[in-house]
Amino acid sequence: MSGSWWFRFAVVLFALLGSAWVLAPNFITTPEGQEPAGVAAFLPNTALNKGLDIVGGLDITLQVGVDEAVLSSVGRDVQTVRDAAEREGIQLTSARKARGQAVLELQIGPETTIEALRAFLSARFPGYTYVGTVDGETGQWHRFEPTDEERAEISQRAVEQAVETLRSRIDATGVKEPNIVRKGTDQINIQLPGEVDPDVARQLIGTTAVLEFYLVDEEFQMAALDQALVAAKAALPEAEYNDDRALNEWLVENGRVPGENRVMWEYETTGGVKARTTPYVLKDRVILTGDDVNDAATSMDQYNQPETILEFKPGGAVIFGDVTGENVGKRFAIVLDGEVRSAPVIRDRIAGGRASISMGSGNIDLAMADARMLAMVLRTGALPAPLNIAEERTVGPQLGADAIAAAVNATLIGSVLVVLYMLLRYKVSGVVANICLTLNVLCGLSALGLLGATLTLPGICGIALTVGMAVDANIIIYERIREELAIGKSVGAALVAGYDNAFSAVIDSNLTTAIAGVVLYSYGTGPIKGFAVTLLIGIASTLFTAIFVSRTLMDLAVRRVSARALL
Repeated sequence: MSGSWWFRFAVVLFALLGSAWVLAPNFITTPEGQEPAGVAAFLPNTALNKGLDIVGGLDITLQVGVDEAVLSSVGRDVQTVRDAAEREGIQLTSARKARGQAVLELQIGPETTIEALRAFLSARFPGYTYVGTVDGETGQWHRFEPTDEERAEISQRAVEQAVETLRSRIDATGVKEPNIVRKGTDQINIQLPGEVDPDVARQLIGTTAVLEFYLVDEEFQMAALDQALVAAKAALPEAEYNDDRALNEWLVENGRVPGENRVMWEYETTGGVKARTTPYVLKDRVILTGDDVNDAATSMDQYNQPETILEFKPGGAVIFGDVTGENVGKRFAIVLDGEVRSAPVIRDRIAGGRASISMGSGNIDLAMADARMLAMVLRTGALPAPLNIAEERTVGPQLGADAIAAAVNATLIGSVLVVLYMLLRYKVSGVVANICLTLNVLCGLSALGLLGATLTLPGICGIALTVGMAVDANIIIYERIREELAIGKSVGAALVAGYDNAFSAVIDSNLTTAIAGVVLYSYGTGPIKGFAVTLLIGIASTLFTAIFVSRTLMDLAVRRVSARALL
């Protein structure tokens, strides 16, 4: 035989052995927590990832609080507008977010006109539009609210950032192949295959992890705050009084707390009920945020209680050092998700860019678990808006086992029928086609393992479809060979002509199917994407086996059998 044939045979043998090596980890496993030993130590990490519909798990639909994202965006802009106005000579006597509304309210001094204010906002903050002026106890308030386009952009950005943050958090837990996709305009669907603790998943997803650092206003009289809180409790409905944001807005609007301050509380959970404990009057200017944190880890403090150690980025470390150096003897409040976690007194300038968050006393195991969770979510970033679980389903592994058994049985029955048909219809060529069919499936599955793709029930359907497509390519080639034999060509010449003439038809039929697969992958989600992946991989393996492998084996067969036995 020619050297060319031996080279092609070596390629086929390499594909067979390579596929077997890649798929071996699915049959030789190592118990969890143990190091691979023996043969398993030499195997690649290419075990097939199984989807939610196969191994079970959690399917959660989250509602993103886009309205809250808009409110938060306006609240953050208050200080930004103040700073910009000061730089450009616009006299602002006060700036605030309207109570419960995504509206920026500004008061101006006598040296600034409303026209100058509107021109300033239009030039520097084009996302805001003027909506009118209202009278208040302390003077006129000029109101600006985000435009519809700005609201839509904030909402879209919040959902996209939430998707990326959730993906980072879930990847950090080691859950294999989670599926996290946007659903509609303000929802996110999460599928977590495998045995996942629902409580841990809810805590992971629901922790906003907005970390902020404020200076405590040491000049504010706490006795005045106590009186203000008594008045607020008498004036506000209980739900609003227990809402920190609503309570703060009432205190500012009624002159009990200056607009440059805000009140935050430490919280304590007793018997599953969270309640306010110590209030703090903070200067309403965020010094540092979670975005300035470079890394977070857990440790034990001097009292042998768990704590979370923060390491700031270089820029944040400089700010932290400067602020602590300028405010020795004052308190620096660390606020997580709107709750004061600690407010230590600054004893000296803190260089090196490190800070800590105490998890409090109590059950040390629970505190350590909280510290680890906090460190992880701070490393992966804060959520831009609160997430609420709109729908939650737990898919049991038994349901997946039943479904996969049905899908595998259907695929096997179909494959057996195809194998029998090819043997009866095409004799020795049918044997070649069946060998190619087997190698086709092996190559397809090994490609899934190498790519780290997830095998789902639609993916199994894609494999079944690949079997039919592979045989279809063989049938086209064999029928062309028969046509060449019918006009009197020799077996060798008919074989060459049959493959050459059938090549374009095989390519065209698979190319049109591949285009459909690309479209499904580009615009589909979840199971549809899984089907598209196996379909595209199947097309590639079909072309390899139906044209290259089949031709190699047919060259061998034509030298061993007669034309009558061949086809």
